[in-house]
Amino acid sequence: MKVVSFKELDSTNNYAKKLAKEGESGVVIVAERQSSGRGRWGRVWYSDEGGLYFSLILDVKTCDPKIINILAPICVLETLKKYLPNNNKDKIGIKFPNDIMVCVNGKYKKICGILTERCGDRVIVGVGVDVNNTIRKEIEEIAVSLKDICGKEIDKMELLNEILKLLEDYISKIKNRDLDENEILSIYRRYSLTIGKFVKIMLPNNRYVSGKVYDIDLDGIILGTERGVEKIPSGICFHLR
Repeated sequence: MKVVSFKELDSTNNYAKKLAKEGESGVVIVAERQSSGRGRWGRVWYSDEGGLYFSLILDVKTCDPKIINILAPICVLETLKKYLPNNNKDKIGIKFPNDIMVCVNGKYKKICGILTERCGDRVIVGVGVDVNNTIRKEIEEIAVSLKDICGKEIDKMELLNEILKLLEDYISKIKNRDLDENEILSIYRRYSLTIGKFVKIMLPNNRYVSGKVYDIDLDGIILGTERGVEKIPSGICFHLR
């Protein structure tokens, strides 16, 4: 994959969309900082220097976007796991749909957010990992950096290359039919912190729905609510207990 690096962008996803509209694919946009970094639903993503911020442009013919949506967090998690101290290696997981969380002193904190967006026949995978950046005081109760966990600075480009290599390996296995969507889902479910939990989900219309998570598949979350079993395709998920 071709990697294009910048000191600062407003958003790597915005730049990637521009290239996608010009027909580019297999390109990775990396920025040291983002002035207008965003997460899902336009939420602010603090992108201070020291973090790893990148967006990958993929042709939808390369891999089903629904699979990419669950494959991206798997690849980030499995890469980060290699860097974690032994006492943290089994304390990392995915909060629906694709936040990577690490347990620190008994509390799960977010270390990575992923935003996937469709752009014509391209899919943009935006990834923000707190690596060596200092976590701002206003979010230090809910976020953590890899440096804070490991007690040392991490080579960000090495981390990026490992994530991309793993993603390419997975996509190759899918194309060669060495791996199917059910096996990918099985891996995702193994890492899920959300399945079996009671959650509250904010929907796009600002309505909330609560219940117990029975399962997660390519089309969303399967939730047991007061009205019965519901399929929720997307939303902001809050773990209740």
